[in-house]
Amino acid sequence: MKKLNYILLLGAGLLVGSSYFLWSSLQSKQEVLAEQLSEHKHTGKEQVLRDPLANQADGSASLPRANNHRLANPWESAPTVIGEAGQNDAVRTQGVESLAKMAEPEKEVVSAAELARRQKLQNLGYMVPTDYYTKDLKTLRQLAKAGDAYAMVHLGEKYAFELNGQTSNPEFEQGVDYAKAAKQSFKDALVAGNIRSAGIIAELYFQEQNVTEAYAWHLVSDQLGDDISANWFKRTEMAQQASAQVKQAAQTRANQIMSELKLSKKSG
Repeated sequence: MKKLNYILLLGAGLLVGSSYFLWSSLQSKQEVLAEQLSEHKHTGKEQVLRDPLANQADGSASLPRANNHRLANPWESAPTVIGEAGQNDAVRTQGVESLAKMAEPEKEVVSAAELARRQKLQNLGYMVPTDYYTKDLKTLRQLAKAGDAYAMVHLGEKYAFELNGQTSNPEFEQGVDYAKAAKQSFKDALVAGNIRSAGIIAELYFQEQNVTEAYAWHLVSDQLGDDISANWFKRTEMAQQASAQVKQAAQTRANQIMSELKLSKKSG
């Protein structure tokens, strides 16, 4: 009986000792854990307060930032831009002016000879305004009837090159002699002051292989001062092979045209 009690007491003592040991171990671990948590919180607070954009621990530079700790615009960190507000505005203004200059088309440099040539073409009636080419046949006829020389020229061009023999053209009219109508329109333009029209009539007769009429209108063109058309005709085979008889007949016909249309030979 005493032996049994001794064993029970020994077991109870061992149980109490084990419990105390376990409790002490747990208490120590809790203290360590609490210290770690406290240290972690303290460290985390410092990390939050520390500028996240400061230089790195290894000494490398951080990203550029403005005074309010936001990431800076790359242009703001450029050496040519950093400075006072007025200086920044001046730099930006210079940049805008440079881009504007780059966008401006280069001005055409025209020689005195080219200016004279263009003026000559204008005076002779070669420079028909482009808006006439957008006008329909009815509008051109109305303008021509009102005395518009440019409308007469383009009307003659439409008759000769767009409508003559072009039955599929929506503006084609049955029963109209477009070859004759074209020459008449150019004659009207010539009387209205478009000197170039005489050379166009010469070309139309040239295409029809009517030597005398082509040569005669060439002479009219030359007498009126359109040496551009006159020089073109002189280089043609038709002009170079014209006989003396043809030239004489053409001269007589040219004098008749000048008289009928009341045209005056250019002096000088």
